[in-house]
Amino acid sequence: MKFIVAPSIFSSDFFRLSEEISKVESIKDSWLHIDIMDGNFVPQISFGSAITKTIRKHTDKVIDVHLMVKNLEREIELFSETGANYITFHSEETHFPLRMIKKIKSYGIKAGISINPFTKLDYVDFILPYIDLLLIMSVEPGFSGQKFITETKNKIEKAKFIRRDKGLNFLISVDGGVCEENALQIIEAGADILVMGSYFFKNNFEEIKTFIETLRKKLTK
Repeated sequence: MKFIVAPSIFSSDFFRLSEEISKVESIKDSWLHIDIMDGNFVPQISFGSAITKTIRKHTDKVIDVHLMVKNLEREIELFSETGANYITFHSEETHFPLRMIKKIKSYGIKAGISINPFTKLDYVDFILPYIDLLLIMSVEPGFSGQKFITETKNKIEKAKFIRRDKGLNFLISVDGGVCEENALQIIEAGADILVMGSYFFKNNFEEIKTFIETLRKKLTK
């Protein structure tokens, strides 16, 4: 059972950003998760398309841009020029998700949709055949360091069942509070991608790397 680790750059040490990205690059099957916050959809402000474009110049890793913003159409257009591989937006922010998906794909970029912890999966059920990635938030978006909301596990399992039952092929990504204590359960529930923030960047890196390698070995037995 394979899984992807997608460390969230928002939780990294910005002063040593190149070193932090190098850590991600040393991890097998890893992506870069870039949280974009405008201070409107969530209270926090992170960074914009210029920083994302700069990161792209210095890594070949898959980049998933996670838009937690208002004015989606404008932001999708801006981030289409950054070299992102995926652009993921929040279902709660638009009444026109299919339009957003088509706009993202018109730039040759894969499209993802995200749901907050207390947004039911049924809310996006109709759009699942059109997406490449489903991002399930397991904490309230906007702040790092929160604890995993355990009820999210049921949503991951349901998404896995729907994908299998309908013959779909979107990836399931889980974002928020992912750590050593719950990573295995999240993968077994159906997650393909583990977005790690504080856990990845705020702890001893060699220990994190060893844990990820041990987890991979355990899942291949």
